[in-house]
Amino acid sequence: MNILFWDIDGTLLNTGRAGLYAIEEAFSELQGKKVTVPPIAAGGRTDNYICQQLLFKATGKMPAHADVSAFCRRYEKLLLKWISKTDGQVFPLVREILPFFAERSDFKQVLLTGNSEYGARLKLDAYELSSYFDFAHSGFACDFYYRDDMARHAYKLVQQAWGDAIENIFVIGDTPYDIQCGKAIYAKTVAVSTGHYTAAQLKQHTPWWLVEHLPCPEEMLKKFNS
Repeated sequence: MNILFWDIDGTLLNTGRAGLYAIEEAFSELQGKKVTVPPIAAGGRTDNYICQQLLFKATGKMPAHADVSAFCRRYEKLLLKWISKTDGQVFPLVREILPFFAERSDFKQVLLTGNSEYGARLKLDAYELSSYFDFAHSGFACDFYYRDDMARHAYKLVQQAWGDAIENIFVIGDTPYDIQCGKAIYAKTVAVSTGHYTAAQLKQHTPWWLVEHLPCPEEMLKKFNS
């Protein structure tokens, strides 16, 4: 059995900056419209980390987890509104790749995303992709701030479920953090430059396989079985 851990944003789809707009609106509600949203590099980070750092930069004090959680939950409530307003897209071949591997008994498709489970479902439901994933054994931000910790937790979930039947684990994402967390669980990392990072930038982090965009499912299967 092979485990495919999929990232969402920048890998499977692009929400057309809906997440950014939702976070900015939630931030303004919490901090007031006169407070400028601090700049932060969000690609590959967990929602918890992003919200924590925005609050820290705005106030100069490290927020309590309860405050971070409240920020994240408000952002999620605003997210669907912004998805409906923005011009998001599912990346080419994703609608061919996901059903292809979902139909194979030797593959399990799970998520490894910086979103909460609710946020991930919301995004994937909006683009009709949720049915291809096993949410029960996926990795979500939950209480995790760093992707490596989240990946180790997700690794335990799949090991408990399928144990010795697992032959290979693949982590598919668009940022150096996806590559890093994949290596943290000894997975084969697939880096795709459809997000904010170029192929040259991703190459510096030595992924197992680097592609500029997701290839056809038959090519992916051939590579996974090599």
